[in-house]
Amino acid sequence: MKNIKLLSQILKRTNKLIVSDEYKQSYSLGNSFSRKRKLSFSNVVYLICSVLRKSIPLEIDNFIENHTCLNFPNISKQAFSKARQNISPEAFKELCRLFVDSFYNSKKKLNKWHGFNILAVDGTSIQVPDTIECGKYFGVSKNQNKTQTAVATASALYDILNDIIIDASITKFKTSERELAKQHLDQINNEKLSKNSIVIFDRGYPSYEMFDYLDTKNMLFLMRVPSSFKTVQNIDSNDCILEYKIKRKYRKLRVIKIELSNNITEILVTNIFDENIKYDEFKELYFLRWGVESKYKELKSSIQIEEFSGTKPISIEQDFFVSIYLSMVVALIKDEADAAIADEIKDKNLKSMYQANRNFILG
Repeated sequence: MKNIKLLSQILKRTNKLIVSDEYKQSYSLGNSFSRKRKLSFSNVVYLICSVLRKSIPLEIDNFIENHTCLNFPNISKQAFSKARQNISPEAFKELCRLFVDSFYNSKKKLNKWHGFNILAVDGTSIQVPDTIECGKYFGVSKNQNKTQTAVATASALYDILNDIIIDASITKFKTSERELAKQHLDQINNEKLSKNSIVIFDRGYPSYEMFDYLDTKNMLFLMRVPSSFKTVQNIDSNDCILEYKIKRKYRKLRVIKIELSNNITEILVTNIFDENIKYDEFKELYFLRWGVESKYKELKSSIQIEEFSGTKPISIEQDFFVSIYLSMVVALIKDEADAAIADEIKDKNLKSMYQANRNFILG
């Protein structure tokens, strides 16, 4: 029950933060909540957190019915929609930060690979309501028929082995992947993560400047690079160390070639020179990156992160961070359930591996 106890603590801290004056002062826009109103700042936050994937009028009624202790007023969809425009999306990103900080500060035993935290950075496109306002705010994408639709870019730093989204962002379409990655990594302030972590990147991220940035931060990385990448051209060895020059100094880079089952050769670059990590293990390490692909699939299919409860950009950003928070709640519950299932069937000699269903957890 360790995860359930931890989750209970996190939810209590979340509630304490939401009702605090400091939180309201930091994230209310203008003077909207300075006077006593039907809808208080904290009640609007609670409502935003509860309306994902559901009919807003129905969810408002359900919320009022289930939270009579809050003396919640009778309100309309229009009143709620207007009130939420006065809360910064950063309020919900702050809730995600609270979750992440609480998790790593409280969790004594983290899942690791060879003693390292395995993190991955990746981005994806997010379909947003196809309105003129969203198109101007986030940007548009053209399909083969040259039809434009509003779309945003999402990016995340993900702890693959512990199923925690350390940092995430939703921003304009085609924002630089590298710049978003740097923003994520700059948010790491927990010593458990800043030390002994390996960050895995796909082909959109390699550059000499990115290598230098990560080396300067003393962060270990593994990146897949295209065969056209100048540094790795004309290298015959499957595992070698070379030097590159940037900002008047030389840095080392390890180049590793791995053969896939379909006879395709992938080229990886890294600043990991630890002799305890053998050549063959880098293939295993790189394939851990697929965990972040699976996470985006979960966010889109199970969490339904592209199903927004509002059409304005500020509502979309609010919902995005609520979905990230919800995904971490589900992660803790699922981990607890998986452990219970494993314990129950450990002596039954079953050939299949059973795990909890995320959709069932979400209800």
